[in-house]
Parts: sequence; C-alpha cells; structure tokens
Amino acid sequence: MAAVLITGADEALGRETSRLLTSAGHTVVAEGADLDVLIIDAGAAPEFESALAEVVRVLQGHLPALERSAAPNVVITGHGATAEAIANLVAVQYARSFPRLRINAVAPDAAVIATAAQAGPDGAYFESE
Repeated sequence: MAAVLITGADEALGRETSRLLTSAGHTVVAEGADLDVLIIDAGAAPEFESALAEVVRVLQGHLPALERSAAPNVVITGHGATAEAIANLVAVQYARSFPRLRINAVAPDAAVIATAAQAGPDGAYFESE
C-alpha cells in the first residue's frame, strides 16, 4: 500500500480523507522520505499569486520523494473558483513536465480525493465540481 502525505487540508476534510485512505490500507504520514501520494489542498485561496506559489512550493519540496516512488501520485484540490483554478493549472503544467507522475485536480470532497489518491498508474484524469 501507499505512503500518503496530506498538506493544507482543513481539519474536517483532512481527517475524513485520512480515515478513508487508512481504512483502505494506506499509511498516512506526517512527513517522510518515502512518499507515494501527495495530497495538496489549496484551501480557499483568497489571493491567486500567493496561493499558487504555496501549492508550487509544497509540490516542488516533495518532488524528490515522489520521483523515488514506483507509482507517484499527486492530488490537488481547492475550495472556490480561485483555488480550483490553481489546482487545475498546477496539475496540467506539472503533468506535462513530469509525465511519470500521475497528477489530478479534484473537487474538495474526501471520497473524491481518496479515490484519486488510490488511482493506478494507467493514465491521468482531471475532475472538478
């Protein structure tokens, strides 16, 4: 099963996503060198530039660990139009730049996030509300 890191999630969303993933047999980690799945929540993102910079900083910081994974997976979500735009923009650009990584932008729903986090390496898809 996968080692999963959830960043930036509000308490309810992070807790529910974590519960779904651990019940599916995955290990949710606080930090670590071994990482298979990175879940980034852009939050409500009131300011586009600063929220975009934060999502990119988090993703860049974890790229080395993801690149060591046999099946690296990144899931990006956000609440509201600005955060959803950031999630989609980052997902598309990083998917082009890092074709070995499975990168998805998804709706801010724990079940949707958990499903995307468990997706196999057979291709990317993009989903939004």
